[in-house]
Amino acid sequence: MRPFYRALTFSVATLIYGVAPLANADEPVVHTETVRLETYTIPITTSGVLANQSEQTLSFKTPGIVADISVKEGQRVRAGELIAVLDREEIAAEVAQAEAYRDDAQRSLERFKKLYASKVAPLEQVQSAETALRVESARLKVARFNFKHSEIIAPSDGVVLRRLIEPNELVSAQRPAFVFAQENAGWVIRVGVSDKEIVRVREGDKAEVRLDAYPGQALNGDVYETAAKASPGSGVFEVEVRLHPNDARLLSGMVARVTLTPKAEEQLVMIPLSAIISAGGKNAEVFVLDANNRAHRRRIVLRDFSSSHVAVAHGLEAGETLVTRGATGLVEGMLATPVALAANP
Repeated sequence: MRPFYRALTFSVATLIYGVAPLANADEPVVHTETVRLETYTIPITTSGVLANQSEQTLSFKTPGIVADISVKEGQRVRAGELIAVLDREEIAAEVAQAEAYRDDAQRSLERFKKLYASKVAPLEQVQSAETALRVESARLKVARFNFKHSEIIAPSDGVVLRRLIEPNELVSAQRPAFVFAQENAGWVIRVGVSDKEIVRVREGDKAEVRLDAYPGQALNGDVYETAAKASPGSGVFEVEVRLHPNDARLLSGMVARVTLTPKAEEQLVMIPLSAIISAGGKNAEVFVLDANNRAHRRRIVLRDFSSSHVAVAHGLEAGETLVTRGATGLVEGMLATPVALAANP
């Protein structure tokens, strides 16, 4: 909206010189309309970055040295396809060790059972051997699980967006190794809005999305999720906008400018741009006529604008008579001859 305010002075100067013919030298004829409240929806303009809706990070369950990477960034893969694997020599040794401990525990249990049957060993030794076997069996299960997850498998058909590791690199457990996106999962833009704006946004509100990659083309979307808490660093609330299906070639990371249209409506005073005689920032001035047709300069605060009208936050009340054209020659307290015009719908 700020560029509008900078350009407003020029626009006003252009419009207000359409002065009606004077009735006489003392009382200029001015065009007027009655101020009224109108239902208006103020759009929210923000920006964000395009992302795949199913974007996720893939990592190894265990630490180790990267033995092989089978994919490149941007490569499409099928569900179950091998993406990367760690050097399994150490992990295989851990599995073999766990198997040996489990087998030894099994043999010990069988021996104590025989001794107990011969009334040589007490029941407590049998119970301890059973516990030891359960412990070693669990350790073997963990070792086999780690062996299985020393590789990364594509969870579904999709594309590898980023590769964060290199061959022969020592990686820690759970460290992100790849950024992966499911195929045909849809696209979202995550944008930030202020606290005054988030209270107006609801799931399902319409959104218009424009990408720098496609100038002049608008994509449609809607609000999919709204944050219940502000981001700690920025203090803004995150809104997730979901794009409707389209034929554009989209890539993660594209910059998007988003205009949200909340369903929540407000009652605001709307006046024509031609009524403004001066403006600076969010402040502007107009002329109103009192009951005796005397002109009075009025300072107003602007809220929003369209191509021909502005929304007024403060300064005008419904029912007042607003000078819409012919205010150039008016001064405070001057009598004027009003010509009423129907307000634009």
